[in-house]
Amino acid sequence: MTDLTSRWKARARLALAGQSVDSATADMVLDEVDLHCAQSGETPEDAFGAPEEYAAAVARDRIPPEERADRHWDGLTRADQVSAALAQTGVAVLVAGVCVWVGDGTMLTVTPAGVAGSALLGVAIPSACLTAALASSRARGAVRWGAGAVAALLLSAGAFTYLPTDPHGRLPVPALCALGVLLLWSAARDKPGPDHKELTPESQPLPENWLVELPRLLEERHGLSRSRAAELTREAAHHLTATGCSPQEEFGPVELYALQLAEGQGVPRTRWWMRHDVQAAALAVILVGYLVTNLASAGPAWQTVLAAVALATELALLTVSLLRKRPAVSTAR
Repeated sequence: MTDLTSRWKARARLALAGQSVDSATADMVLDEVDLHCAQSGETPEDAFGAPEEYAAAVARDRIPPEERADRHWDGLTRADQVSAALAQTGVAVLVAGVCVWVGDGTMLTVTPAGVAGSALLGVAIPSACLTAALASSRARGAVRWGAGAVAALLLSAGAFTYLPTDPHGRLPVPALCALGVLLLWSAARDKPGPDHKELTPESQPLPENWLVELPRLLEERHGLSRSRAAELTREAAHHLTATGCSPQEEFGPVELYALQLAEGQGVPRTRWWMRHDVQAAALAVILVGYLVTNLASAGPAWQTVLAAVALATELALLTVSLLRKRPAVSTAR
């Protein structure tokens, strides 16, 4: 197996996982790729296209429509988004625990300011993680979670600043690390069975609400632009007016019809705020600010080293992302 084929299969496996294709199905379809390429002499790229496109095609062919209809355009279900938020929260808690352990030792002094501030911070972190998880689908819930995260963060800063700091005991810092590990374990464990809802007639919206649900599903769940979702909804409304049929009689469940329309529109363009280069650049700016502040205030050396390593990593990722976008320069004459 050539390096090119190995890289293609590695990217395809990641893309299949991103589409929530189980590992057994992923192994089977990648074995089919190997067999086809061995018989035809083609490369996977030539035979099946880009790994991301191939993964999307496998998801369409191997996952039932009722299950795909409950997924967002990035292949994630609501349960997947919650798991992603749990994992991000677990990482944040684990890193915070390790930093406190290194900086202050194994025991942490308990104060009213620390308890209230930490509790509010414990609300802000998962809220921010849920905001990030929901942002890929532009769900309205992302705005509510984001507003809650900002409010909790401001209240946390106020609690740390203005509440009393009298000691009221001590708390073992490893317990914080254990909480982070527990959250990571909860996010990583397998979900039992399919989590999609059954599309029964009782679960469907009333006929007068069917055309209200359609543009919302197209925009929020399947990633279409607002103008395109409105255009497709107008076309459906004109068709229903001409035929005189009810939406469910003519098009079926609104979730399945929205999926059918969305899959006919191609792969949605990634939102600019979800692009890896944009996220890497934003995090690099934050790390530069933290690094400069820590150096100016003569902060702990280990925090400076940690910030410098994180900054170097983000700059490397940003450089790789930008280099991948550069068009290849032909040397042919």
